[in-house]
Amino acid sequence: MSLFGSLFTAVSGLSAQSYAMGAISNNIANVNTIGYKDISTKFSSLVTNGGANTGAYSSGGVLANTQTNVSQQGTLAQTQNPTDLAISGNGFFVVRPQPNSGSPVYYTRSGSFTQDDNGFLRNTAGMVLYGWPLDSAGNIPAANSDLTSLQPVNVSFLGGQTKPTSTGTLSINVDSGTATAGTFTRNMTVYDSLGAPQTLAMTFTKTSTNNAWTMSVKDGAGNNLLPVNTGHTPNDNTVDVTFNSDGTIHQVGATAGAKTLTVAGTAGTGIVWGNGSTAQSIKLDLSAVTQYAASSNVISITQDGAALGLRTGVAIDSSGVVSATFSNGTQAKIYQLPIATFSNPDGLSEVTGNAYTVTSNSGDYNLRITGASGAGTIGSSQLEQSTVDLAAEFSNMIVTQRAYTANTKVISTADQMLQALTNIIQ
Repeated sequence: MSLFGSLFTAVSGLSAQSYAMGAISNNIANVNTIGYKDISTKFSSLVTNGGANTGAYSSGGVLANTQTNVSQQGTLAQTQNPTDLAISGNGFFVVRPQPNSGSPVYYTRSGSFTQDDNGFLRNTAGMVLYGWPLDSAGNIPAANSDLTSLQPVNVSFLGGQTKPTSTGTLSINVDSGTATAGTFTRNMTVYDSLGAPQTLAMTFTKTSTNNAWTMSVKDGAGNNLLPVNTGHTPNDNTVDVTFNSDGTIHQVGATAGAKTLTVAGTAGTGIVWGNGSTAQSIKLDLSAVTQYAASSNVISITQDGAALGLRTGVAIDSSGVVSATFSNGTQAKIYQLPIATFSNPDGLSEVTGNAYTVTSNSGDYNLRITGASGAGTIGSSQLEQSTVDLAAEFSNMIVTQRAYTANTKVISTADQMLQALTNIIQ
């Protein structure tokens, strides 16, 4: 009968509203959880067909289901931590609870990563960040579409770094009034592969021809570092340097229009410093060398090498490249972070730690480069805030409480009606 049915209907209402209150309480509890996606409760009716054609009515009930709004974008907030990360747009960071292949793979938007005592980047839930390892040229693995191409991001193995000099730029003026055979010498400090400073002694010598000079390069011990076949006659370990009539550089060596000089030792296979360092070639840019009627002087000499520098921190750029930074101003690119995308991110299953796992509803993962193929972009020193609207949750709480109370009234009223019915036979 409908009277008993109304009791069961009200009970289903109590259960559904309790379900909704649980979702509301979870949202409020996570209002400050980084990358948290709010949960919404959806209600659907349960109906019965009994008595539909006889004028009688049999009440049904209500069913509550929750949905995590995973695809909803949270507000991005600026922080002071360079390893705090946020994704603007579609996608997730790839993480595991532990830095080993036996640990389950999860996906998260919680990017509050910091370095642990072993050098791994973990977020506040303890999840280890994974990325593609980069080779010496800064390239990701060729086979990069599978999770097996990823490694736990660890920055502790680089304690220090040197950078051997590969290029140098000279901004020098040689006096056009210099007498024939007059010279001008300046030293340039460069660094070998061990980070040791080495000296290049560069000497410009005026020849008998106007606007014509020769240049020699020697090490700190006076050994020639240019071969004898540089185009200068006679072959004497020097190279011709000529200038235009307006004082600008015209040509270096025998190659027309050349304004650079590669110093690679007399054998041409690299400078051997004799201290166990790697043989080294250095390309000198002479395009800013001039010959004006002013005293010979150096405006600037720069080079790209560096002595040993200790690791000072970690930097992550907008393309997701993780670099170790050093006290000598150099950086070493070591990982690139992928963005995992899904055809239906709202179909992911939530797990403890504000992370998600793949389900049949979400579809399989796709590893994307930041900003490519629909993937979002990574912001460093940013965090994605919770999507919970506290005002909306309080409003929903009031509505849910009223609905729950109303269902209790239905049970109380139905009980009174049943009590009146049983009193008939007393």
